[in-house]
Amino acid sequence: MRKPSLAVLVGGLLIGAPLGLVFSLVFLGEAQQQLCGGGTSDVSAAGEPPLVQYYIGAANRYSLGENGYAYLAAINDVETTFGTNLHTSSAGAIGWMQFEPGTFVRYGVAVSQPGGAPDAYDPQDAIYSAANYLHASRAPGNWSEAIFAYNRSPAYVAQIQALAARYSGPNGLQDLRADIAAAWGSTQPSGLPAPATFVSYSSTANAGGAGCCTSEEAAPVGGGSSPGQASCAGLNIDVTPVPGPIAVIMPNGLARPPEQAPPEVQAMVAAGDRINDMDYQWGGGHANLSLSDSQTDPQPQGGDGPGDNGTPGYDCSGSTGYVLYGGGFGSYFGGPNGAIPSSGNFGAFGRPGRGRWVTWYFTAGHVFIYVAGIVFDTNHTPGARPPTNPPTGPRWTTGDDVAWEQSSSGPYTPQHPVGL
Repeated sequence: MRKPSLAVLVGGLLIGAPLGLVFSLVFLGEAQQQLCGGGTSDVSAAGEPPLVQYYIGAANRYSLGENGYAYLAAINDVETTFGTNLHTSSAGAIGWMQFEPGTFVRYGVAVSQPGGAPDAYDPQDAIYSAANYLHASRAPGNWSEAIFAYNRSPAYVAQIQALAARYSGPNGLQDLRADIAAAWGSTQPSGLPAPATFVSYSSTANAGGAGCCTSEEAAPVGGGSSPGQASCAGLNIDVTPVPGPIAVIMPNGLARPPEQAPPEVQAMVAAGDRINDMDYQWGGGHANLSLSDSQTDPQPQGGDGPGDNGTPGYDCSGSTGYVLYGGGFGSYFGGPNGAIPSSGNFGAFGRPGRGRWVTWYFTAGHVFIYVAGIVFDTNHTPGARPPTNPPTGPRWTTGDDVAWEQSSSGPYTPQHPVGL
């Protein structure tokens, strides 16, 4: 990600150092869009040039919200003038969206050639990869933070936000087409890969009018809905895998596994989704694993007293065990006739250290599990999207939950399944 000049013209004001002033201006004007109000955009890609379709499609695929496409376009504009300047930067950033190579290895996705290697010089791959990275960096919940992660310059954040405002205004798409054409010599770029199509959110709000579906409402459906979808009072939720190696937490709190993950890892994400709306209950999920760890009808057993909200649920080790069980690691616990141990005993199986795809972190008093870039935890990182009802229990949260847990209640010991 290329470093811009530390002075940028925004709304007629020249903004530069000191950093505190810039951040004050950047954050002051930003409405914090909550993930439940994110999802996809009502902006139609129909009839738009391929490059514009990439922005809209990628923003929808990674739930970047109403104006996500505008932020992607703004970054593409600043980084490479819509692909007309594909030099390698002085910092080594490459391709259409100027990824640092190490970051692209982690977040790059192959869209134009599914199953192939992600290509930073393929505009569609690069734009979808940028959407993947921005989502992992907390967009659309905090666009300033996500843009700053992309390029750690306050002036860059302000520059991108100003352009995104231009491309999302009443004439946003018209202005975007005009700027692309100006960069390409009064025409739209030609010879680009065919825009990908994915099943995604419908624009229909749920029956309650909130425009966002809760975990309780989202259940897999059969007849009448497309395969890989769940229906939610008129809102169609895409539960198919997302491109790349990183799982994505959807606005309703459920997660979608990454295409590049092994089947066991995808199964763990699906397992977490099954109990993502359950209560927190001390001892819940530790006994009668044929019921507690059922992957079709989970019924947590072994709880000591009622759950926090009066319903059966899982505690930290019960929920971590459930996710591992879902990935085929029930032998860790003795199978259906076994039992889930307390958190301090989660070092008795697996291998020490962090895994490529899956790592559980444990102390004598707590355990949680990292799966394909996201975390399943009964503690919730401050600032993360609040859990769905009931207000406590195991929930998906972002990958930075690991650092938060280490700093707030660690040190935690990492352990991982063999081969993952």
